[in-house]
Order: sequence, then structure tokens, then C-alpha cells
Amino acid sequence: MIYAIAAALVTAALLYTLLFEDWEEFAECVKFYFTPDIISLFRGKFWEDYWAETKLALWLGISGLVGMLVYANFS
Repeated sequence: MIYAIAAALVTAALLYTLLFEDWEEFAECVKFYFTPDIISLFRGKFWEDYWAETKLALWLGISGLVGMLVYANFS
């Protein structure tokens, strides 16, 4: 279990440096995640919202998947 958590955290840290430039961009992605798409559409930021949500989903999904695969491999 410890190896799976460590692998997920290392993967999350490495992907964070690849996907997000700084903390402000990460916070903006989280903000877009909680903003409904229709509001982003009316503000003219639909595609920015879409890309921000995609980056956040990739970051969480790949990190979690690596952790699960390591756990399945070692158990």
C-alpha cells in the first residue's frame, strides 16, 4: 500500500510540473471546474474552461491510475 501511495504522489508531482505552469494556473483550473459550462459559454471562455477541466482530469486520473496499478501489482 505504501508503494502505491508513493507512486501516485510521485506521478502527481511530475505531471503537475508538465501540465501546470504555476500555482495560479492550477487554482484557475479548479475554479473552472466548479464554474458551470453554460456560464463559461456566456463569458466567452468555454474553450479555456474545457481545456482547464481536461488538464485537471488528466492529472487526477493518471495519478490515481498509476497508484491503483502499483497496488494491484504488489498485492
